[in-house]
Amino acid sequence: MWNQRYKHNVIIYLIIYGILGGVTGITNNELLSYLQIISPKIVAGISMCYAATSLVLAALILAVNKVGYKKLLLVAPPVTIISILVMTTTKNVPTVLAGYIVSQTFISLYDVLYPIMFASYVPSLKQSKLFSIALIDNLACQALVTMISGHLVVWLFSKLANIKYSLASYWSGYQDKMSIKMLASYTLSYRIILWIAACMMVVAFAFSFLMKEKPSDYRSVNVNGYKTKLNLSKLKRLMTKPVLVFISFTILINFGASLVTPYIPIYLNNYLHIPRGMTANINTVQTAAMFIGYFSAPWLEKKFGTVVSVGATTIACIPMMIMLGIGNRLGTGLFLVITIIVAYFFRSGVANSAIPIQNILQMSIVDKDLRTDLTALIQIISVAVSLITGLFTEMYLFKTLQGYATAYYIASVLYLVGSLVLMIFLYKQFNRREEQS
Repeated sequence: MWNQRYKHNVIIYLIIYGILGGVTGITNNELLSYLQIISPKIVAGISMCYAATSLVLAALILAVNKVGYKKLLLVAPPVTIISILVMTTTKNVPTVLAGYIVSQTFISLYDVLYPIMFASYVPSLKQSKLFSIALIDNLACQALVTMISGHLVVWLFSKLANIKYSLASYWSGYQDKMSIKMLASYTLSYRIILWIAACMMVVAFAFSFLMKEKPSDYRSVNVNGYKTKLNLSKLKRLMTKPVLVFISFTILINFGASLVTPYIPIYLNNYLHIPRGMTANINTVQTAAMFIGYFSAPWLEKKFGTVVSVGATTIACIPMMIMLGIGNRLGTGLFLVITIIVAYFFRSGVANSAIPIQNILQMSIVDKDLRTDLTALIQIISVAVSLITGLFTEMYLFKTLQGYATAYYIASVLYLVGSLVLMIFLYKQFNRREEQS
């Protein structure tokens, strides 16, 4: 029987998370474009911003067991709104940089908070379905707002500059050639979109008041005896075989993904010489594949179990990645484009079908009081992996264009090793949620 209070909180969070999907659609597109206009230096060093965001986020996650979900949900919107207002009212680089890191930290908080929350609020047999619904909810709103906001920027620009929409659309691709007055109108159109994102955060803030939580939802120890720091005692409790195996899997998969995912446009345009417009179509196809992957997650978990689903889907990505690695031998023209689209479609769909199940697995290998600590630890490890990947690609792998193809072979090996480690060591104890329960 599903506790009605738990169900109420899950529904409220799904509403909030949908709103945050829309906010993410704006911050991933319009915010970066706006920063490119006012301070290109920030965009050039965006990877370092992500590292800083992950570290601050890890500290926030550790506070969950002390303050609960609701207080963090009530703090996140006002802080994000202030950050957006700061970024849109000053051009001081350090100030804008700080605003960007803070806003991205609190927006990202929603992505890491729902698995911890749902692990407590959702019955085990419904978790794969609800984890998938959360991701679908967020991605659908993100895709919708991304599409609308892009057109809205051009429309606002046309009104502010007093020119036709078609002309505004044309000039949006040549901002370096705009007059000072026209660029000011173009910049203001981005500011207005960012203010809309701030208004969306106000709505998320209002819904956060509807959460009904108790301390037992997020911890099982007395508040006076609970410490939020990730200290040596907690690390010792985390150093179990299942946790070490899962962390090893995460490191290998993150390292492999970091070699290919951020560089897809470069691989397509510079290595395979596929036109930039077609690259946008491939990204659209990948988004559609993500939806299909999320929808299939509950069926996979029910059919094959948690561990096998994660491991098998990761291995299933390998043939597509090898195909992408030999992309320059797959022909030319339309045949090459279709082949690459199919490969990316299946890779994206299969890879994303494992994400909800992987979140369930992560929450199930530790008890309630250590879920936040494990999540924070993985965030910190991800920062280290990103920095190592950056050094590896800059100093060795991407010295030549061939490196962008070789990255797919390396990632394939890492995927295979990580998946085998996961299935060999965790299959017996954690493959079925009902068995683990």
